Amino acid sequence: RMFVVKASLAAALACSVVDPALGFMAPMPAGSAARLSSPHRVHTPAVRRAAPVGLSSLRATAAANPTVGTEDAYGDLTNVQLSGLNGLALKEKVFPSKKEVFAAMPENTWDRDTKISLMYAAISTALTLGAGALAWMFIPLKLAFLPVWALYWYAAGTIATGCWVVAHECGHGAFSNNKFIQDAVGYVLHTALLVPYFSWQRSHAVHHSKTNHLTEGETHVPYTMETGKKTLAKKAFMQKLFGQKLGAVIYGAVRVVSHLVFGWPAYLLAGVTGGPVRGVTNHFIPVKPFSTGEKNTELFPGVWKKKVWLSDVG
Repeated sequence: RMFVVKASLAAALACSVVDPALGFMAPMPAGSAARLSSPHRVHTPAVRRAAPVGLSSLRATAAANPTVGTEDAYGDLTNVQLSGLNGLALKEKVFPSKKEVFAAMPENTWDRDTKISLMYAAISTALTLGAGALAWMFIPLKLAFLPVWALYWYAAGTIATGCWVVAHECGHGAFSNNKFIQDAVGYVLHTALLVPYFSWQRSHAVHHSKTNHLTEGETHVPYTMETGKKTLAKKAFMQKLFGQKLGAVIYGAVRVVSHLVFGWPAYLLAGVTGGPVRGVTNHFIPVKPFSTGEKNTELFPGVWKKKVWLSDVG
């Protein structure tokens, strides 16, 4: 797990993504900082409006201190709705090179210890199965014990997250230098958690390489005024029906339930929250009409289609 933490830190500092599902080290796209935003924040590239106070402050700071570049590298920010940082993330920064980052890391940072990885996989699996066995032995299958079962579901879900993390690292190629062992463990754990292993390995790699890209991102892609029309309309309807404050609260509650209860299967089956350039995507059936991406934009190109079918076997 220390390997995972260190590797994640190094990758973040190097501003790149290393992933076997992509087959190369993918640098963050130029100007990507200008695209980053909260998944719930809406960009308005085609609508002119008064600059927010935060942006005025940002420009004033830039004018007062020309050596601190702020928006020059990012073009016109008039229509960008800034977050609570008021554009702090848009200021020019000097990042270390990949070579400098790697040189600063301990020598064993990138070592994959198969024995330690298998130990963590065994511990997480044993804890998850143990929790299930205890529940089966001591909690009666009666309606009166539904609250107790609810507590068990919460505890079991938390414990099983350990299995998910192990499977997640298998998908990223961080579990072992032995690819067969790595994919075998990832495949078994992912299948047990009802997630197709190779399908998710590919889509998750694309997610990391295109994070917050407005058209090519994968999962939780930020809305634009065009792609967010329906969402904005639903929120406006709630506010019109219940008032501004109460309507916003009710709308937020509905979104929380829909996201946590239906969001995951909706993503796996239809690519909900995925990049619009890919159209509909299905993690189980990588061909039309279930996956509609074109040759240059489809989520599962070439050999990945075969891997998706292989994932379905589990």
